[in-house]
Amino acid sequence: MQLRANGITQGFQWLDGSFLEQKEPNDLDTVSFVYRPAHAMQMGAWNVFVAENIPLFDRGQVKTTFRLDALFIDLNGHPETIVEVARYYMGLFSHRRGDDLWKGMLKVRLENAADDTDALAILGPAPTVGGVVAP
Repeated sequence: MQLRANGITQGFQWLDGSFLEQKEPNDLDTVSFVYRPAHAMQMGAWNVFVAENIPLFDRGQVKTTFRLDALFIDLNGHPETIVEVARYYMGLFSHRRGDDLWKGMLKVRLENAADDTDALAILGPAPTVGGVVAP
């Protein structure tokens, strides 16, 4: 929700975690593949955007506040970097620990705000900190 509210309206997320293994989850792992907002297409403007939105991008803050292990891939970045980082995260999250069995990941588009409404109806109200809803 907060990604969309701050101008990141296109892309998708890989969702992973213990819930895919029928275990009680401690957190949710997310890899967000995002397109930059129109006003942040140039690298300098993107860096400013990220710095102004640290609560959305800082892995430690997001984990503490929302129990998400949040990672990002800039889809407007260099193609080889995108491939290398996606390959790394796929290897990291696509197998169970211990026995290395494939477990897969859930893919969710960012474009459909109705998905948030549907999820909230199932899960209940989103957690907030200082009136800010989780990313």
